[in-house]
Amino acid sequence: MMSFRFESPFRSGMPVRSGRWIWVAAWLMLLGTPAGTAWALGTPSVPLSTLESRYTTPTSRFVDIDGVRMHYKDEGTGPVVVMLHASFMSLHSWDGLAADLARDHRVIRFDFPLAGLTGPDPQGRYSMERSTELMNGLLAKLGVSSYSIIATSSGAIIGFRQAAAKPEAVTRLILINAAGMPRTPVTDPNRERGSAFSRWLQGKYKSREYWQKTLTGQFTAGEPPPADVVERVFDFNRRARLVEDSGIYMRNFRTGDPETVLGQVRAPTLILWGMGNITVAHLEADVFQLWLTQAPSIKKKYPRYGHYIYMENPAIVIPDVRNFLEGRMDTDLRVTRRMPPSP
Repeated sequence: MMSFRFESPFRSGMPVRSGRWIWVAAWLMLLGTPAGTAWALGTPSVPLSTLESRYTTPTSRFVDIDGVRMHYKDEGTGPVVVMLHASFMSLHSWDGLAADLARDHRVIRFDFPLAGLTGPDPQGRYSMERSTELMNGLLAKLGVSSYSIIATSSGAIIGFRQAAAKPEAVTRLILINAAGMPRTPVTDPNRERGSAFSRWLQGKYKSREYWQKTLTGQFTAGEPPPADVVERVFDFNRRARLVEDSGIYMRNFRTGDPETVLGQVRAPTLILWGMGNITVAHLEADVFQLWLTQAPSIKKKYPRYGHYIYMENPAIVIPDVRNFLEGRMDTDLRVTRRMPPSP
């Protein structure tokens, strides 16, 4: 039986001349699959079982919620704090802040579907609404009915929607570099960049160097992202079937009407923002506060920090988070008062 053996030039150590680049590009376009792209680049996708063996810790827990095997951590005792992570991240991104809060709070964090170690949805339902359903299922399973939320980036959208929908449950809300504002083609952080081929390739595969560069651009206070953080983000974002399932999620995503939703939030809210944030501009913090017309709020901006303040320097965030959760900022909270329309 005749067999064929193809070797990626990236793995062979051979010099890559322009002709070979064309050969590789042609094969990538012909293959047109995440597996084919990974094969050609010499970096295969990673099975979830491999990621579990690599990143499960002694405090990791797994539970079935409506058919989805969810990975979560439930640490400490005291008032409950639920932490919602950003896109491309996992519950591990909260390690620094969670470790401090768990000294006198019950801290619950979990991986959203398509993130970290939470398994696939056998129903193929990927959307922000489905993520909210699974979060509520997890909290019900854990017997939690009253809690504060700390949420960041895309996780903040679920956070403030939850606060609006369940005012009896959400006691306090902390939004860190929150997403959810309406976007134009210019302000969309996910807008297309680069050539058509580079966009296609990055949609199939993002290298370790890509994540190193991306995270370095977000760690704006001067220190580069730790190597273990880059490696973890790289690993989780080449998980098997992630590209296909993420495509379903993006097709189902809708910004909705954040002004109306934020206007329904009643929980005291702390808004934290990095002024060096290149993903969501710090002026959006002002809009969030403006639209919180029924929730007493306060905002703080950090001049030197970017999108991942809580990872870059947990120590700078912890005092503000603690002071807010423990009520020491309450005298400074203010409710936005809209001016009546002119006659």
